[in-house]
Amino acid sequence: MNIEEAKEKIKEISYGTGIFLTNYEVNSKKVLEILDQLDKPKPEVPQCVADWIEECEEEGLTLKDLFSNSDMPAKIFDWIFGSDENCRLMAEAWINGYTVEKEKLYTVDLPNGQPLVRGINTLYFSQNLATENVKLTESEIRKDFEWAWQFAEEVTG
Repeated sequence: MNIEEAKEKIKEISYGTGIFLTNYEVNSKKVLEILDQLDKPKPEVPQCVADWIEECEEEGLTLKDLFSNSDMPAKIFDWIFGSDENCRLMAEAWINGYTVEKEKLYTVDLPNGQPLVRGINTLYFSQNLATENVKLTESEIRKDFEWAWQFAEEVTG
């Protein structure tokens, strides 16, 4: 239930107005029941954490198992135990579901102006300086062009 649906439910249980009643009177217990049904925003986690949650769910692990799993990749361990907030987010994601963070996108131009572009099944630096850069994630750039990461610029807007 979203906020607008909650407002409608509250209007439905209103007693009404009259000479002595200037505002709606509602049963607070009913209002609290409606508010408890509101959809809570799901925590946002990195893709690698989402993949780990799915893997653990497929293995039938519990939340306790998830936190104590000795097979946990170092990247996941560092993220979870890197802050109390991430521990809380992981537990909340496990219980209530999650959304996946959108990875930042980058473009790469070499110092001579050559843009990194996408061809058929390949990435390459174009001789045509007017060609539009391809927008890629950090991992996509580093996969084939680790040396060019130093020239990457984050895409904004």
